[in-house]
Amino acid sequence: PEEPDSAEQAKIDRMKDKDRRAGVSATAIDAGKMKDWVKPHFEKPQAARERIKGIVAANEKLQVLFGHLSEASIYDVIDAMRPDSVQAHANLITQGEQGDFFYIVDEGAFDVFVRRGDAAPGKVLECGPGSMFGELALMYNAPRAATVTATADSKVWSLDRESFQMMLATAENTKKSQYEEFLCNIELFKHMTKYEICQLSDLLEPELFDGGEDIMKQGDEGTAFYILEDGEAKAFIKGDEGEIEVKHYTESGAFFGEVALITNAPRRATVRAVGSGCTVLSVSTADFDSVLGPIKEVLEKNIDLYPSYAELVQSLPGAA
Repeated sequence: PEEPDSAEQAKIDRMKDKDRRAGVSATAIDAGKMKDWVKPHFEKPQAARERIKGIVAANEKLQVLFGHLSEASIYDVIDAMRPDSVQAHANLITQGEQGDFFYIVDEGAFDVFVRRGDAAPGKVLECGPGSMFGELALMYNAPRAATVTATADSKVWSLDRESFQMMLATAENTKKSQYEEFLCNIELFKHMTKYEICQLSDLLEPELFDGGEDIMKQGDEGTAFYILEDGEAKAFIKGDEGEIEVKHYTESGAFFGEVALITNAPRRATVRAVGSGCTVLSVSTADFDSVLGPIKEVLEKNIDLYPSYAELVQSLPGAA
């Protein structure tokens, strides 16, 4: 259970992206501070690490915070969680106080109390292992929305805001470097300058799609350009004879979605994740126009290479 406050939920909702992008960005951190910072590490049994990972994966609010991190980065966050003991009847957090720690209950039991106005605090929840409190403290120096009191001797895993923010920034810098290297190895971007590649890597947004899920739909307005990072996808065109497969994207670095952005016309095809799904890197329409100018001419030349529906029907076995 989370801190029961509608204002807090509203903050979480604002942190969520409207589409499929997960995670939040790190706040600006001084480069010198990042260089000198030492990542905390508290040894845990592997079973405990996996248990914490499962709790994080199952919680919608935590996906806003952790959803974009790699598995290695998630384990870094888990390893930075400190084991703390809480005696029975002690408050873990107190409503109204400023908080900079997030907690996951490992053992024990807690009651959650909320004070509304001048009334005495009322108990709203009873929580046990796997419960969590204070996730907003990882992003904001906000007053606690509830009081959480141990009803038995308990153990929690705690994570402070600074450690989380530093690890988030470190993970983002690592991902940015990986994106730059990835882009440099794609033929389409090879004549872009290092500066242009750096700009583009800042704008890439990872999106995950399950097998059978549409990445973009024929007839829709074009809102993004896509680069396949891993997995598989297929393009289909729909017409009077039904849906016909146009292309099978299997190679990392394959791209699609540029035609609608260049021509300002509706999507010509549906692109669907297949197999076990795929990860794509998307660039929004506005960013496409501002950053991909150097390769726009190359993309425009490729437009005429896409077959029409009529040509595809004629190429089918048995066509006249």
